[in-house]
Amino acid sequence: MIRKFPNLCAPITIRRTTFRNRMFAAPMGGTDITNDGCIGPKSAAFYELRGKGGAGAVTLSEVMVHPETDGSHAYHLDDKVLNSLACATYAADAIRRHGAIPSVELSHSGQFAGTYMTDKEKQREMNQWGPIETIRMPKC
Repeated sequence: MIRKFPNLCAPITIRRTTFRNRMFAAPMGGTDITNDGCIGPKSAAFYELRGKGGAGAVTLSEVMVHPETDGSHAYHLDDKVLNSLACATYAADAIRRHGAIPSVELSHSGQFAGTYMTDKEKQREMNQWGPIETIRMPKC
């Protein structure tokens, strides 16, 4: 039998990390990330199943690159919150338990970073961060 992707299930080493195969689970937002930026038990189980299912790497949800000017929604992981780091570590351990490599997505929301969705003051002003300042028209 001729395989279309013969290396898909072969291990690969990148720098000092060896992945058991070349199937990487893409980053997906957690289903129950709390308002204070913590991964809930349902999301940890969700990510763990990706590792258990055979993925070589499983990418957790988003971590903001620059918290003061980022965050277009309320469900980013927040590394400044102690409990958030502990929850992310718990999820990473659950992924690693099945032989997969955990990773996290670094996120910056570009033009929509720091928008009205996460900041009550900006909610009133309707200003946004980005390559140029963009003003949304306030509701009348």
